[in-house]
Amino acid sequence: MTCFLEGVRRRRRENAILMPGEIRVQRNSLAQQVVDRIRTLVADGTYPIGKRLPPEGPLGEALGVGRSTLREAMRVLASRGIVDVRHGEGTFVAANALREPFEERLGRANLRDLYEARMVLELPLAELAAARRSSRDVAAMRRALKARAVAAENGDVDGYGDADFDFHLCVARAAKNAALFDMYASFVDVAKSALNAMMDAGYIRNERDTLHDALCDAIAARDVAKVRKLVRSHLQGSRDSMEMYRKC
Repeated sequence: MTCFLEGVRRRRRENAILMPGEIRVQRNSLAQQVVDRIRTLVADGTYPIGKRLPPEGPLGEALGVGRSTLREAMRVLASRGIVDVRHGEGTFVAANALREPFEERLGRANLRDLYEARMVLELPLAELAAARRSSRDVAAMRRALKARAVAAENGDVDGYGDADFDFHLCVARAAKNAALFDMYASFVDVAKSALNAMMDAGYIRNERDTLHDALCDAIAARDVAKVRKLVRSHLQGSRDSMEMYRKC
């Protein structure tokens, strides 16, 4: 099975810079495309590590984008540690600029790898949730499941995916472990859109899932052993059904 972000990579290759002087991006591109273009220029040595980037005006003109788009892109680059903004001095290429971001590493993962990662993260979180959940936590889980069911009935893929991960984030929050929650939330931020892209309206309408409701009930009952069994069944079954559906 090919990586689930192959289409994104293909679009990036199509927009790749062929020569240092040809750095203009399409006028309808978003800040993320500017981020990708600047990272390419760093990788090919056009903007070496430690060197200052051109001032905002000339750089925006060279890329063919406005100041607001460029500033948004710079905020993203700075948050990822690719550039270092020094007040009064300018913007410099950071020392770790060539380090591959987490989302791109995850972007190489196939479906099986993703679900194995989910198992490692979601199983201990669900077990802790069963021991530590509050009544408010359970109510939040049930609201997410209701939204998930409505989205499935309507064939709303994005709404379904959002509600599904909202449920799992509610479970993670109920675990009352900030470190594990932040780790899982970071994983969800990257993986959610990729997993949503693997589904369509037909898949979610035809899914006959009762394990989420059963998992919520087991967490509410503080039944750790049952929670453990349900998480394993859910993730293994979800992975297998998605693989079978994609082969059809």
